[in-house]
Amino acid sequence: MNLDTSKIFRIGIDWLTLYNFEISYNSNLYITEQVTEEFYQEKFYLEEPSYTLDSTTRLYTSGKETYFKNLRFNPNKILSGHNVYNSREVELKAALLILVRELSEKGIDIKLTEAKIKDIEINLNFNKAFLDVEEALKLLFISVPHFKKISRCTRNKSYRLMFKDETLLGNYGSTLVTAYDKTEESKKLDLELDITRLEWKFLNRTFSYYANKKGKDNGLNSILDSFELIDGIFIENTKKKLLEEGIRHLESVVKINLEKEFLTFKKSNKFGKELGKKEKRGVYRHLEESCWIFDYTLLIELVDKYDKPHKTRETKTILKNYSNHNNLEKLNYLMEFIFNH
Repeated sequence: MNLDTSKIFRIGIDWLTLYNFEISYNSNLYITEQVTEEFYQEKFYLEEPSYTLDSTTRLYTSGKETYFKNLRFNPNKILSGHNVYNSREVELKAALLILVRELSEKGIDIKLTEAKIKDIEINLNFNKAFLDVEEALKLLFISVPHFKKISRCTRNKSYRLMFKDETLLGNYGSTLVTAYDKTEESKKLDLELDITRLEWKFLNRTFSYYANKKGKDNGLNSILDSFELIDGIFIENTKKKLLEEGIRHLESVVKINLEKEFLTFKKSNKFGKELGKKEKRGVYRHLEESCWIFDYTLLIELVDKYDKPHKTRETKTILKNYSNHNNLEKLNYLMEFIFNH
């Protein structure tokens, strides 16, 4: 399948749920009824691979009526049959035209003039293998509430390689953030690209809160007329909730732990030497086993601060053995890719 990579590696919408729209239908095929002592309910429900329409009316014995309407759809699936792409306003408008027409052919008329966004998922794909940027992503996620990681079984004979992380996730109440490997999914489309996805889900009308902060509302027309709102919300949450908190953790935890362990190791060697014991070697190996090195430049900083006479020699050792810990470079790549949108 020939895919347009410009639609893959950009900020855009995966799916969204609308409410506050008008609906009328002349078909009973999708209707179910429920009668209890408290209420009578009529539920209209239609589920297709690319969208779900739910309209429920309840009439209570007290005379009170409630209405519940949801239209959830994936613009990418409507247009392309997959969700590797991320939709922007052009694709969103085109998908809505197709969706409204398809519903009309089923005897269902909807008017979305006043429709509002209840839930939305905003994504950005990176042209990087998940395992390549995994440590940089973990720094971003380390301070996210309810942080979890999900691994897949590789069935490798080595226990250390038996499981590989492929998903990081956490949430701030109704705001969910996830990073995961999308390469396997793209391979099903015969797409030979490494893809790592960062996604934000704004549920239960939390999108309205962020839209209001930018002087907009959560109306569908808000993003159709000014899609920069989507970019701004994605970037703001990534910057404040992931990047700033990740850098704070790097400075206040990772670096501090490395420095403490480095000094403890050196101090132990000094006391041992005074007692006539042989000097222990492998301080960097010790740090790798007991701490999170994260980046080789942090080791060079320690040498520059506490072992200047041997800086040239130690720097060569660090570059030779630990330059693969280049996660600051990877973190910079991720952030530049995001913030340049």
